[in-house]
Amino acid sequence: MAAAKSAIGTGQTDISSLEPVKPADPRVIQIGQFVVEQAHHGKLLFVAVVGGFTWSVIGGNYYALIIENQDYEGATYLHKALVFETPDGVLTLIWHKK
Repeated sequence: MAAAKSAIGTGQTDISSLEPVKPADPRVIQIGQFVVEQAHHGKLLFVAVVGGFTWSVIGGNYYALIIENQDYEGATYLHKALVFETPDGVLTLIWHKK
């Protein structure tokens, strides 16, 4: 059986480069806050990154995150997001799912 290509288009055929994110890492927190700002436009508050993975490709890093958000009435939600970061720190929200 042939190995499957990555859905991201990197051409890598394995997932050995996946690394778990450290939810307390200040950069991971900044990326989580970026997702909430971009996807929810002030309707939800960022609470925390609760988990996810990161991997490097030529030209940057991908972050697949699970983010806890809260509305203004106190209800919490978990959302998933995929973010790409270039070497100079520019973030792009690729995908977000409630």
